[in-house]
Amino acid sequence: MKKLYKFYILLSFFGIIFVVRLFYIQIYTEKYILNAFNTSIKQEIIIPERGSIFDRNENLLVFNKSIYELIVIPILIDEHFNIMEFCNLVGIDKNTFFKNLEKAKIYSKYLPSVFLPFISKEKFATIQEKLYKYKGFDWTKRSLRDYQVESSSNVLGYIGEVTQKDIRKESNYYQIGDFIGWTGVEKSYEKVLRGKKGVKYWLRNRKGCIIESYNNSKNNVKAVSGNDISLTIDLNLQNYAEKLMYQKKGGIVAINPKNGEILSLVSSPINNPNLFVGVNRSKEFQKLIKNKIDNPLFDRTTQARYPPASSFKLLTELAGLQMGVVDSNTTFICYKGFKYGKKKIHCHSGFHGFPIGLETAVAVSCNNYFAQVYKRVIEKYPKNLTKGVNEWSDIIKSFGFGDYLYNDLATGEKGVIPSGDYYNKKYGTTKWNAITIISNSIGQGEINVTPIQLANMTCAIANRGFFYTPHIVKRINHRPVYNPNYTIPKHTKVKSKYFDLIINGMEKVFVIGTGKSFKSSDIRMAGKTGTSQNFIKVNHKIVSLPDHSIFILFAPVKNPEIAISVIIENGGFGSHWAGPIASLLAEKYIKNNVNRKNLEKRIMTSGLQKVYSSIAKMKKFNNFYTKNSIDKKK
Repeated sequence: MKKLYKFYILLSFFGIIFVVRLFYIQIYTEKYILNAFNTSIKQEIIIPERGSIFDRNENLLVFNKSIYELIVIPILIDEHFNIMEFCNLVGIDKNTFFKNLEKAKIYSKYLPSVFLPFISKEKFATIQEKLYKYKGFDWTKRSLRDYQVESSSNVLGYIGEVTQKDIRKESNYYQIGDFIGWTGVEKSYEKVLRGKKGVKYWLRNRKGCIIESYNNSKNNVKAVSGNDISLTIDLNLQNYAEKLMYQKKGGIVAINPKNGEILSLVSSPINNPNLFVGVNRSKEFQKLIKNKIDNPLFDRTTQARYPPASSFKLLTELAGLQMGVVDSNTTFICYKGFKYGKKKIHCHSGFHGFPIGLETAVAVSCNNYFAQVYKRVIEKYPKNLTKGVNEWSDIIKSFGFGDYLYNDLATGEKGVIPSGDYYNKKYGTTKWNAITIISNSIGQGEINVTPIQLANMTCAIANRGFFYTPHIVKRINHRPVYNPNYTIPKHTKVKSKYFDLIINGMEKVFVIGTGKSFKSSDIRMAGKTGTSQNFIKVNHKIVSLPDHSIFILFAPVKNPEIAISVIIENGGFGSHWAGPIASLLAEKYIKNNVNRKNLEKRIMTSGLQKVYSSIAKMKKFNNFYTKNSIDKKK
């Protein structure tokens, strides 16, 4: 019995060794892997059609066209492979061959990956006839984006090849050679647009030629096309806004205040999205990246941060009203500016020596008035200035400043709205006061915002105290999108009763104020100019550059349909460029026509190229950094 027991132990031992060895041979040896890839079954991954993109009126913006790609399994290429003959067939040189092959090997020796993309239908017909001769190579068909517009790349975005990071993040979907949304809607709605991959299995003969479907197609998995999406963008308005940005840098944002739908989003310089498609995409992309003067890939509507200048005075007043330090009867006499010590914030309102109230101060943009209001705001708690700044800061942030808007756009910046703690850290708890930070009263100082935040603020004013999160997709597969983040209003910390006073002043901007030169005779508009100071440092000296031109507007005053912010870099006074652009855009949207043809012609045919060339020359020959200017944080 004891001998029998030992026999069973010995038998079990050899049995385990046999199983382990068999497992190793089948799973880990290259011979087994090669046998698997040398079977007569071809697996073809079917890349689904990417969803099309439309504007709000179902105008087609982006769809697909078919292209072919060569794929390779590096381990299957044998030593008799005729490299030169293959290169002549597909139209590449030997260096490109080895470079692409090495890239494929890095991904995997045993799995298929893209060797040569972007092959036209005509060229592929020639290649396909002889491809069977080159073991390890096969082909696949995929779609390429075809943009029906020559602009709006900041909105639509573009697709590019997946990175290793993308593959690691979703290894169950992406593989080398796949494409993914890199920017814009293509990025933020990638999973909606991309669809689901399919698989087809084919039987091949000894030469590698497909002869028929494997197992009567029972094992095939059908690809599911991506969803179409319809944007909130109005293509006609977008095109019109782009024409108004002729030879100008900056951003335009137009939003429907009733629901937060983005009607226009223009970042200038404007790029053609078709540059990012096809065999030359890498070369074109590098050109744009290297352009450090214009930064054409930088979305100025969502990423650029500017001092809001006088447009911010509206919030200075609203904070003062809400905090109870001023009311509708409060007036201040302006003596050509606000004096503090030996310094002075100059005022060019033209209403000097007279008591100025809220509505007039808004209309003529009186610096002294808003500096006085801000001083009262900060000194509401005389023994605790930090508390006053924090209360002011919380009110401002309730309008969507100082944080991301949490929308469906691919890019965004928080901007800066300082708090009392910020100044305690910067200056020391007892070493600052209202005068130290008085520049905040007129939207300068440490404050910086994005154009989309300014447009959102304008919506909140138009709605008398609330806004809807700005968003850019209206329908998916032609069905309305219902997202609580976009349909539930966000309320500011200012009571609705205070907004009428501000709106009355904004309407007077076009009557007695800075906007009367471009007033529309057909539409009641409410607006506010801004002239944002702008400096650079050259050879350790601060040098002033032309100011940025800013304007915000909503219209009509009763039952508003559109809210707009416009920032023109180095455009000077807000009334010179930004104001006319905003008013023309509002008229175009509301009336679908523009009567002020002379104004329209001036804006569309003149620009700031001489100014930009002068600045570019200065940048080229000097080391500098920008201060209180566009803040490019990527």
